[in-house]
Amino acid sequence: MKKHSFDIHLFIATTLFLVLCSVSGAQTATTGALVGHVTDSSKAVVPDALVTLSNLGTGATRSIKTDSLGLYELTLLPPGNYSVEVHAPGFQTYKAPSVMVNVTESDRLDVMLTVGSTEQTVTVQAETVLAQTESTTLGRVVGEKTVNNMPLVTRNYTQILNLYPGVQADVNNAGALGRNSPDIWVNGGRAIDNDYQMDGAHINNFGTAKAGDWLGYTGIAIPNPDTIQEFKVQTSLYDAQYGRSSGANVNVVTKSGSNAFHGNIFEYFRNDVLNANDFFLKRNNQPRPVLKQNQFGGTLGGPILKDRLFFFGSYQGTRQRNGVGANSLQNAFLPPLTDDRSAATLGQTFCGQKGAQGGAAISCDGSNINPVAIALLNQKLPDGTYVIPTPQVIQSNGQGFSVFSEISKFTEDQAVFNLDYTINKNNTLSSRYFWSRDPETPAFTNSGSNVPGNGGLDGFGNQSLVLKLVSLLSSNVVNTASISGIRNTG
Repeated sequence: MKKHSFDIHLFIATTLFLVLCSVSGAQTATTGALVGHVTDSSKAVVPDALVTLSNLGTGATRSIKTDSLGLYELTLLPPGNYSVEVHAPGFQTYKAPSVMVNVTESDRLDVMLTVGSTEQTVTVQAETVLAQTESTTLGRVVGEKTVNNMPLVTRNYTQILNLYPGVQADVNNAGALGRNSPDIWVNGGRAIDNDYQMDGAHINNFGTAKAGDWLGYTGIAIPNPDTIQEFKVQTSLYDAQYGRSSGANVNVVTKSGSNAFHGNIFEYFRNDVLNANDFFLKRNNQPRPVLKQNQFGGTLGGPILKDRLFFFGSYQGTRQRNGVGANSLQNAFLPPLTDDRSAATLGQTFCGQKGAQGGAAISCDGSNINPVAIALLNQKLPDGTYVIPTPQVIQSNGQGFSVFSEISKFTEDQAVFNLDYTINKNNTLSSRYFWSRDPETPAFTNSGSNVPGNGGLDGFGNQSLVLKLVSLLSSNVVNTASISGIRNTG
């Protein structure tokens, strides 16, 4: 009995240790790491050298001493720009004023110290290597500058996920209604095998496992480009902390505040006066379809308490009136009706014809046409047009043909609010909140309707909340405790 009890206690203790402690070399889905080797000019290792990182935005610092082999490893670092200083007795101080730490990556910075006084400083322009020698993971980080400068027609970062090796997607339809998030296929895998994360929270749509809005289900949360600090697409060989899916891991990190205020105001627009007419509409003497889109908003970030408490917030609104997307532009083959839908005219037009399943032939005077059918044929929409439209063109085979451009509407309001609080030098608390409401009114539904008057309404929306506490328990043991939740509505 005592042995059994001891085993349980040992199991509990071991489990707590593994849960609480982030061992050397680990980083979470929202952080990176910096590793390296400190030597002197003769390539001899320098143990007990003090390596100090300072976040250039927030002023937060982390320090660690090299081990007996001259190695150092700083993990769980928020992505961003850092300065690095290395001090060792008998050597000049080494300083790298700008070193980038990227999400999910262990960047390497090897340091060679020069003999001299520690009051002397050698400043170098450090460049971390592009090849990730510390990991076998295949993937690539996309930074803020790239996201902002790419031509995203709906300001949707998922439209550039297929720019990287092993990632395929359909050609983006610039006229699609709404956010227009494409699905991607990685290394031959299925689109439903991918995993999407934002600020450490899984934001997958578990209803359809699709990135885009589909079958009445909202897709994943899409923060606007001015909110994104960087994202990474990991295509293979990533470790178990990104688990649950066999496809790609798409990891998005939103911005934080800093000691300097920063922000912007933006307005992007599209308008049909800049577009050519659709080929089929032009052939049927129909006007150029409507396409009006305005995306507006702004961001603001900065300090609440210098070096301690920071905020970042953003808002984006989208107003789209779309007559060119698949939900707005349809063609239909129709019976050769006219605007005269009396029994006599219908009898003359369809004299002697039977239904698709047979039945009685229509009398030439229309006397045997069911009055209910005549009433349905004369039913009109609020704009005065017939529910069963009169064809725009009668083809040589006597069949009618029409192309319809009806206005679909998409409206989005989204907001992001982030807080970072340095409790003390060993503990940092952060929160990330994303909210969006995305109602969509397609003129034609996905069920195959192709004549006006058969639209729908989808009340899409996304919410995501992440709370995280990072604690430095010792120079080489860091603990991260986090809780997150998402809500998708459709």
